[in-house]
Amino acid sequence: MLRHSAIRLATRGASLHATVKTPLQAVSLVKSQTLPTQARAAGLRALGTSQRLFSSSSPAYSQDAHLPSLQINKTDSTISLNIPKGSKYYRPHHPATSLHPIWLRDNCPCPACIHPSTRQKLHASSQVPLDITVTSHRVLPEGLELTWSKGLDDVGDWEEPAKSQPGHKSLYSWDMVLGSYGGSPTEHRQSTRMNHKPILWDEAMMKEKVLWLDYDEYLNTREGLHKGLKHLQEYGLFFLRGVPTKDDEIATAAERIGHLRHTFYGRTWDVKSVPNAKNIAYTNLNLGLHMDLLYMESPPGLQLLHSLENSVPGGTSIFMDSFKAVELLKQEHPEDYAILTKTPTTFHYRNADNHLHYNRPTIALDPMNDTLTVNYAPPFQGPLELPAEQMQGFYRALRRFAEYIERPSLQFRHTMRPGECMVFANRRVLHARTAFDPSKGNRHLKGCYVDLDMFKDKYRTTVQAKLDGEF
Repeated sequence: MLRHSAIRLATRGASLHATVKTPLQAVSLVKSQTLPTQARAAGLRALGTSQRLFSSSSPAYSQDAHLPSLQINKTDSTISLNIPKGSKYYRPHHPATSLHPIWLRDNCPCPACIHPSTRQKLHASSQVPLDITVTSHRVLPEGLELTWSKGLDDVGDWEEPAKSQPGHKSLYSWDMVLGSYGGSPTEHRQSTRMNHKPILWDEAMMKEKVLWLDYDEYLNTREGLHKGLKHLQEYGLFFLRGVPTKDDEIATAAERIGHLRHTFYGRTWDVKSVPNAKNIAYTNLNLGLHMDLLYMESPPGLQLLHSLENSVPGGTSIFMDSFKAVELLKQEHPEDYAILTKTPTTFHYRNADNHLHYNRPTIALDPMNDTLTVNYAPPFQGPLELPAEQMQGFYRALRRFAEYIERPSLQFRHTMRPGECMVFANRRVLHARTAFDPSKGNRHLKGCYVDLDMFKDKYRTTVQAKLDGEF
């Protein structure tokens, strides 16, 4: 999140059981300067231990029953913090937090370790001695203070000489060591990165929950933008109405979220029926459910389509939540789900002056980032590059997945009218279009892409601004 989440540092200590958690505050030893938490995401953590411990006798702890008690493992110096039930950080499923000293030293939030204005680390993780230990500690109301046995290794001539000396002090806010990093890695990512779980939908739910935003509200108010971004995060889709039918207005709508993604189709592109089309989208034919640009190494995260003109019969847009199809396949046909998570599917585009090719599984899991993406685009699927003995299983699994995708009860349909714009997550929401008759009118949509990083950045900073009461 760099500015992400946006690493706003305030000692508000929002409840960890809230739907959206407030990012933590790093408390500085110098003039109480607050510091970012972004740089603390890497390092070693030891989650739980049954080895022999010795307890802290810190007077600060004894003065406040809601402060944690501290124990240091005699064998590996792992620090264990036992959280009392009265603390806002108490988790019944995780009453103690264990932190490794290397991780703690690597992620010291003081100005000598994290630059106050750039919010970037001033040392490399590899400079932390592997045998570093804590020589003294204090459990304070404002956080955990640790003094270190060694300085950093390989300190260059251009760096502060004090970095190589023992005795460095670090102060970690409780929001950091017990809040954001006190639970599981997934809980941490939900808090600091705002990796909030999507809401899976079918036709009935989307008819009830579909969001139509007035374009002026979306474009000119932070609340309107927040509504759209939140719906994108949760449902992967929302609509704008009242968008001026100007040729490049789509760019203005997209840049409210982030920079446009330029591709060989251009900065923006037209979707209308043309002779000798180089893409099936530029015909009047039925275009089945699919995702765009899966033949690229990094397909765009968002797609926007703005209706400039539509007077033809047909041409209805169809949307489907691929995450819902994944869930159903996993529940009802786990063996087919497993095949689609491991088997590479070939996607390619070879036409005119372009030759793009990429292999990726139909269902892509990323447990390190708690993300799921789906790769499904039949019009752009190339010949599989699989041994013959794997073909039967793959085609069976893909057929079953497609059966969920094609269920009418899982699809949301809408015929776009001039001045309407659809905004959807290209790596989640499948889109399609029914055939139309160009001899009886005109159908003209304008489209563009925005990368997923742009959306995540805007989503996190906008949610944080709302939490901070800025709007």
